[in-house]
Amino acid sequence: MEGFCSKDIDDLLSLNPSAAEWRRLLQWLHVSGLALYFFDRLTSLQLSDCLSPAIHEELEQALANNTLRSKVFLEETLRLNRAFQDEGVLYANLKGITLCPFSVPRMELRSQLDLDFLVDPACAERARAILERCGYRLHAVSGKSMEFKTPGHSSPRLSDLYKVTPHRSVELHLAPEGSPRLHRVEWIQRDGLSIPSLSPIDHYLGQALHLFKHIRGEFTRLSWFLEFRHHTQARKPDTVFWNDFLSLLQEDKKTALGYGIAVATSQELLDEFVPSHVSAATEPFLSTATRYWITHYSRTALLTDFPGSKLYLLLEEELTRKEAFAGRSVQGALLPRRLPPAINCKPEQDSLSAKLHRLRQQIPYIFFRLRFHLVEGARYIMASMQWRQFLSGSTQ
Repeated sequence: MEGFCSKDIDDLLSLNPSAAEWRRLLQWLHVSGLALYFFDRLTSLQLSDCLSPAIHEELEQALANNTLRSKVFLEETLRLNRAFQDEGVLYANLKGITLCPFSVPRMELRSQLDLDFLVDPACAERARAILERCGYRLHAVSGKSMEFKTPGHSSPRLSDLYKVTPHRSVELHLAPEGSPRLHRVEWIQRDGLSIPSLSPIDHYLGQALHLFKHIRGEFTRLSWFLEFRHHTQARKPDTVFWNDFLSLLQEDKKTALGYGIAVATSQELLDEFVPSHVSAATEPFLSTATRYWITHYSRTALLTDFPGSKLYLLLEEELTRKEAFAGRSVQGALLPRRLPPAINCKPEQDSLSAKLHRLRQQIPYIFFRLRFHLVEGARYIMASMQWRQFLSGSTQ
């Protein structure tokens, strides 16, 4: 992550990585969502020519592909916005194009995987019907979120990460009952269409809490930390924004704690970028054990290769035990009793060949996940011994 600073880029290039090392680094950058940000940073520093011709060409092609992909995502976003507005759905766009310009300088630098909308619960069925008319099918339900995908064959490959494909994914997130967020949206212009976005404070806080949610999970895309840093720095001179933001945090201890963990973890990975008075206001919410996890475990947990790590369970135990956050049990997270969700969405006309195709894709994925649970479960058990020693010592 430090590689986005010019000094650290110089240090990296001075090491003269081998072709194999560049290939491993590039795969990690792609998966973490940082590859195009990294290439853009090299270009701005006039250092992109230091890359080998093959790596330079690959990143240049990825940027060209993602530029087209971003245009397609924009078109689909506007299509769904028009449909929601025509049907009177109360909603707001989440992430995606609303991240520009505060979090993302140019959308073609961001690796976008799906579209997200916050929807009033009373409009959920209407929104679902709209998505189905637009060619989507309900794929999975998790809590207050519904995932929709376009049906048909899909071969999720890293080589297709930036390419335009016929497959789309949309998530509808139901707003909590009584939440005022959908009633204080701001309308922004995108290609001649007004679309609803969360208010500046809700947008910023939502970005932080999205980070907090994924810190409490197996895998977090590191690009989200970088985008959160960009957003924070863009808001830094706005005194009124920070005063209103701190007033909002004072109303909810759990929200303040979630934001505080997102900030402390981000600054552990990057640098000190949050205004000092804001950090000081949230720091008291962090327990000694939480600070210890961030200092001693967060880098290992978050910088690991895909599909991630189970070291987050150490923090999860602390949050569920002391802060009464709802979360998965350690036993259930170490070795789930259910098979992983299907990769592909079931088509309307489910032929035998389509079923066999999905099965051929699903079986390797099941073994991939099983290996992850076994390997990372063993690492968690070893780390938990040290963690328990710390907890027992801190309570004496």
